[in-house]
Amino acid sequence: MTETDLIARLTRYTLCFNDRCPKGENCLRRMLARHNVPECKRISVVNPLCYPPEGEACEFFRSDRKLQIAWGFSKLYNDMPARIATAIHAELEGGFNHTTYYRYRNQKKGLTPAQQQYIRQVCLRHGWKEEPVFDRYTEEYDW
Repeated sequence: MTETDLIARLTRYTLCFNDRCPKGENCLRRMLARHNVPECKRISVVNPLCYPPEGEACEFFRSDRKLQIAWGFSKLYNDMPARIATAIHAELEGGFNHTTYYRYRNQKKGLTPAQQQYIRQVCLRHGWKEEPVFDRYTEEYDW
């Protein structure tokens, strides 16, 4: 992450300064708080009065583990029979809605692992047993 990216995230993302949190070492909000810089004049933080009591789950926790994000599926239908491709396309476009479907298909928006699984399930439901082909992958934080 570049310094410019870091500053942009710091100003847009809610940070957590709870240094006693048992999950703090693996929390994206806590990680960003540790990288706070003076160039960020204003930041959003979790209210310390809302920190959970010790031993209780934190509603603000966000894992710092990166996810494999898929980008685009422009070749998804290439090898499918037309009947199957048409049915899959209709269900995916209905499930994501028209605009969002094309943003995912054309690499304008990344697909989370859960969304990739949804596409796999739609393909299987319509009789396509091969693994869906995505255009590319990246590793991203789950902002």
